[in-house]
Amino acid sequence: MTHYPRSNRQSNNFIPVAELRRIARGRWREILVAAGVPAVALDGLKGRPCPRCGGKDRFAPMRDLDERGALLCRSCHHGSSDPRCGDGIAALRWWLGVDTAAALRWLSSFLGITHGNHVPLVRVPVVSPQVTRCLSDDDRRRFELMARVFRSNLKTDAEIQVADDLGVSPDALRRLSVGWSPSDCATTWPMRADDGNVIGIRLRCPRTARKWAAVGSMAGLFYDPEVMDADDPIDRLWIVEGPTDCSALLSIGLDVVGVPSAGGAADLIVALARRVRPHELVIVADRDDAGRRGAERLSDALVLVAQVRVITPSPGIKDSRAWVGAGVDSMGIERVADAAPIRRISLHGGASS
Repeated sequence: MTHYPRSNRQSNNFIPVAELRRIARGRWREILVAAGVPAVALDGLKGRPCPRCGGKDRFAPMRDLDERGALLCRSCHHGSSDPRCGDGIAALRWWLGVDTAAALRWLSSFLGITHGNHVPLVRVPVVSPQVTRCLSDDDRRRFELMARVFRSNLKTDAEIQVADDLGVSPDALRRLSVGWSPSDCATTWPMRADDGNVIGIRLRCPRTARKWAAVGSMAGLFYDPEVMDADDPIDRLWIVEGPTDCSALLSIGLDVVGVPSAGGAADLIVALARRVRPHELVIVADRDDAGRRGAERLSDALVLVAQVRVITPSPGIKDSRAWVGAGVDSMGIERVADAAPIRRISLHGGASS
């Protein structure tokens, strides 16, 4: 079995949880810092930005941090979260993004009770990609370099595993320059401007599907720049939500671009469409309210650029990747698009079917 490029899994002898808690008592600050939690986040009791989700004024260590190791984020921890705020073991689960068994293995290794690997995890804080500012030349060069380095980290066997887990082709991942961030234990997906330049990095945890953006990222598009720079005209350009849906449609041979969120980056998709001048744009909306509303917004923005159609996956299927996973091929999706009405400009503004 192939594993992602991360620390090797090793088996450990059974250690009672109560015994681990006893040994760790009084050392939890040291333990959490060793796990990668910023020391400054553990200094004092006032609320502060969460080092994991980036939420402002939401995070605080509990008063008995050294003894019990409990951390609380009002965004990460709530009635339905797993793990909930509890003790140091729950804090390790939350920070490392692992189950209880893996957290206990990490802790027992750190405490010297068993042999193992207790590599710290330094997280990039979750931030909302910025869409209202321009990147400097230095920022652009930095994101281009990050994308290249991350891409080189994703070796062939790991790339195949990522593709298998997502139900897409390895070639689609290569065309999107998907990479790997060892410090985040996450795949990396370059976000591009309409001219092909990388303006941000989306990260995705392969185990939990949690998504976030590298600090300083702008919300951009996901696409193969070689397709958009080709001399041959594009008949249909397909628009989907997110990078994994984009990789799914690439896997079945369609020319596709992914937007960062439902209806997001409309200005960039309009600029890209004006540049590549496809005969037709087909928006594949996720089968939920947000997906439909986002598709309507994009349709309103794009109807002046080219003829637009909006489709959704088959009933019971939530998005494009699940649709491909259910067995639809390019001809099947093309038939659905052929049957969809062409959107036209409404007298009241925007598009209408």
